[in-house]
Formats: sequence, C-alpha cells, structure tokens
Amino acid sequence: MHGADADTHHGGHSLDLQSRAGLVAVCALLVLCVVSGGSSQESGAGVFAAQLLALPMLGWAGWRLLHATPRAVNPHPYAWLAFAGLLFAIPVLQSVLPAGMAGGEGRAALAADLGRFGVEAPSRWSLAPAASLAAAFHLLPALAIFAMALSLPAAAQRRLAQLVVALAVASLVLGVAQLGAPQESALNPYPQWSAAMNGFFANPNHQATLLVVAATLACARLAMVVGAWRPGRPHRVAHGVVAALVMLLAAVALPLTGSRAGVVLLILSCALVVAAHWPAWRGGVRSRMVLVACMAVAAIALFLALRWMQVEAIDELRGPLRALTGEIAARYAPMGAGIGSYVPLFEQEAPRELLMANYVNHAHNEYAQWWFAAGMPAVLAMVLGAVALASTLHGLLRQPANLRGLGVTALVALGAILAHSLVDYPLRTPAMLAVAAALAGLAAAQAASTPRLTHVPDRPNMMASY
Repeated sequence: MHGADADTHHGGHSLDLQSRAGLVAVCALLVLCVVSGGSSQESGAGVFAAQLLALPMLGWAGWRLLHATPRAVNPHPYAWLAFAGLLFAIPVLQSVLPAGMAGGEGRAALAADLGRFGVEAPSRWSLAPAASLAAAFHLLPALAIFAMALSLPAAAQRRLAQLVVALAVASLVLGVAQLGAPQESALNPYPQWSAAMNGFFANPNHQATLLVVAATLACARLAMVVGAWRPGRPHRVAHGVVAALVMLLAAVALPLTGSRAGVVLLILSCALVVAAHWPAWRGGVRSRMVLVACMAVAAIALFLALRWMQVEAIDELRGPLRALTGEIAARYAPMGAGIGSYVPLFEQEAPRELLMANYVNHAHNEYAQWWFAAGMPAVLAMVLGAVALASTLHGLLRQPANLRGLGVTALVALGAILAHSLVDYPLRTPAMLAVAAALAGLAAAQAASTPRLTHVPDRPNMMASY
C-alpha cells in the first residue's frame, strides 16, 4: 500500500521496503538542498545535483500518488498540486512566450530607450528569459520533496519532520563553530561574507528562519509529552528533554543571528502550537494550568522581545525598497517584468539616493517581488496558495484532536516561513524552499488522511500523532 494510510494512523512505526526507500530518497534530497542551497544568489554543484536528483524522484512520487489508497480523492492535496503546477508554469512560460502579450508602460519605455541606440527590445515576456527558465529548474527539488512527503506513510512523515529539526541543530552547531574560525575557513560555505552564526546559509536571517521551524516542531513534541505524561515512561521524558533543549538552543541563538522578526515568530509559533495541541489533552485542572502558564510566558516573552528590538539602518531602508518595488511593478503590470529581472531592473529604475555600493538583491518582501516579477499570474498563484492553506487548515480541524498534531505543527511552521517572507526572502534560497515544501507536504498529507476516531478519548495516546 502507498500513501499516508499505508500504516496505521494511530502511530505505527513499521514501513514497507518501498516506503523506506522513499524516505531515504527524500531525506537525502532535503539534506543536499539545505547543506548546499543556503544562498539566494549562488548555485553550485550541490544545487545542480539536487535538481538532477529531483527529476526521477518527481516521477517516483507521482507514481506513488497515482497508486495511493482511495483517501487521495480528498481535495486537499489537489489544491496544493494545482498551486505547485502554476508556480512552475509561470517562469517556464515567461521564458518562451513573446513580449507582445506582456504590455506595460515600463516595457514600452524600455523598448524606446533601447531603440535609440539601435538595440533590439527583449522578445520574450520575461526581460531575463534565461534567468526565468533557471528559476523553474530551481523549483524542481522543492516540488519533488513536496510530492514525496505527500506520498509517504505517517510514520515516515514523522521521521522527515525530525530530520528538519536535526538539520537546524546541525546548522546552529556549524554557526557556532564559524564564530571562532577565520572568514576564509572551510567551515564558512560563503567566505565572501563574514561568518555571523550563518550555518549553512549566506544570510543569518535565514538561519533564524530554520531555527524558528525547528523550535516549532520541538514545541509540538514537548506539548505532546506534557499532555500525555504518565509515571514510569522514561523514554517519553527523554523525548521531552530533547525537545526542550532544542527550543532553548533556538531561543538563545536567535538574537545572535540579528533577526528580530525571528524572535517574534518563535514566540508566536510556539504559542500557537501549544494552543492547537491543548484540545487533545484538556479536561483536567493540570492541563488548564499548563495552558494558562504557557500563554502567560508567551505574552511576557513577546512584550520583552518587542521592547528589546531596535530598528537598525538596514531595516530603515526596507520600507523604501518595498515601496519602490511596488512602483516599478505597477509600470510593468499586468504581466510583470519576469522572474530573475529584479536586480538589473531595480538598478535601472531606482533613484540615485537608493543606489548603494552593494546591489539590492531582493525586495525583502516575497509577495511584492512576485507581483514585480509576474504580475497578475503571480497574484493568481498566491490566491491559489492561500486556498490550499485554508483547505489544509479546514481538513486538519476536522481530524480528531489527538491525530492532527503533526499536520497542525507543520502548518504553523510553514506559516512562520511565509510570515518572515513579508520582511525578508527565505524562500529565495533552495534550502528554505525545500524545508517549506517538506512542511507543506506533511500538512497536506495529514489533512487528507481519513479520520479513524469519531471522538477524542479522555486520555489519548499523544505520541501517536508525532
């Protein structure tokens, strides 16, 4: 049997040979993406290898999904698959369709300026067709990870989530080691930048995003241990200790990365996870006291974090960057300037006061940059993505409270990445794009699973869901 129903939804740990092979393959691809894909600008041999590995894995995952159990008629995965298909189609079409269909005041002005110098205007929808086609290939590993995660049984999905946490811890350990090593050290994968708790990433803000994801997943495990605690079960105590340690490491390391948004997202994500898990173990005075205590700690931590955060010069520039991105995008509406055209077009259109020694690589707002690059098709993709998220949340809320833990947690962690994308660009890195794809696959698969319980037991087996 294939799909999430291939093992018992009550937490079976046995995997058939094909599921084990699928788990190994998707884990290998995820590790390769995270270790080699920490930059939004550079793509070396590791990223290229991940793209090649993604091609057969996409076919394999598609075969598994087509031969899945009848639970696949559930609409939640199909909303995600439609979103993923549109996301891949946009850059491909931009690289091949003619410029005549794009229109826009900015494109006409650019063609007139080039004509004065005898230069032919761009002939494709995208002003940078090669970069647009390359962007489509960059999506392949994430699409493969999503599809394979969607096809795996529940026990394998839990192990994939644990790998995400392990990768975050490994990146943090590497970041600590980088602080004591020379800039040109082999420990720094991007020696052109000074090491600053970067880990696998070129930008420490993206290290912070991965730490938030890991802390969110660890918080869910800790909530389950607390909710289902019984005397005489030391292995569960060990699970709780490890989860608490991961959360503590993330909380200590996040301020050192310089990401203020990461600190706030950590607090909000953990609070949401605790609140989401509480229905599965409520009923006693102890559970209500734990919930109140957790919410109080979250409120105090959020207050202190907001007081601690200070606006730095670079962040004062992010507002004007986003505003100017919107102005340029309006000139190239309704079809956008093309994925991969942001850097040269921004340099051309930006006023002199925003031109700096270092070029502006991204808008620091993923949604504004998508509007810039792909116009109305990007808006359609974002709407479809929102529908997929809402459909997944609806499907998870229909699950029994003690069975939806992993799905809800993955959705909260994915929401943290999407929220960080309002002020940064984590999804522009192959590493975080792969992690987001894994989380989306886990959430969609859990939402599509057929509930096996009609009520929530008074004392559920909390460890079954994650």
